Amino acid sequence: MGVRRQVAHAVAATALLVAATVAATGAPASAAPSVDAAAVTPVAAVDLQRYAGDWYQVAAIPAIFEIQCFKNVRARYDVQPDGTVGVRNTCRTILGTTSAVTGRARSENPPANSVLTVSFLEVGGRWLYFGGPNYVVMGLDADYRWAVVGDPDRRTGFVLSRGPALGGAELAEAKAVLTANGYDLCDFRTTRQDGGADAGSFC
Repeated sequence: MGVRRQVAHAVAATALLVAATVAATGAPASAAPSVDAAAVTPVAAVDLQRYAGDWYQVAAIPAIFEIQCFKNVRARYDVQPDGTVGVRNTCRTILGTTSAVTGRARSENPPANSVLTVSFLEVGGRWLYFGGPNYVVMGLDADYRWAVVGDPDRRTGFVLSRGPALGGAELAEAKAVLTANGYDLCDFRTTRQDGGADAGSFC
């Protein structure tokens, strides 16, 4: 959740994927941000239990916090007892090592759960959420096989899949979601995945 505007995420592997993901804007950590995703349209509802699990990043808007990632950008989401979602983003670096970062996401529009704030900053056992929603699920397959995630400012964008690649029809659907939400497909790059596509243009 993956999984992108937080400064702490600058060392993250990724978003969903969260992007994901996620720069702090200075809002008080204790304040519950208002839900304003008017710039993009969230899906009607997300079942967090079904959304949990592993996701592959198929394409994304390039970001500094993935600069160390050579391939295999992935996110894992796990629903926590308090209803928040644990986030673990990983990727393989050019040196062959694994880069990983953990975070937490909270829903800003329960019970719909399609607009979330992701944090990668934990202080004293408490996750600090800055700047309001940064993970908006704009598209979601009925069987939860793929998802399209963005943020209200369109600074981040992700196409996620349960496998390393999407079929042509599914990819076309995901691209249509991005276009309908005002994204330029040429701002995206495909993500290099073992068993999937190589890095390249998304438009």
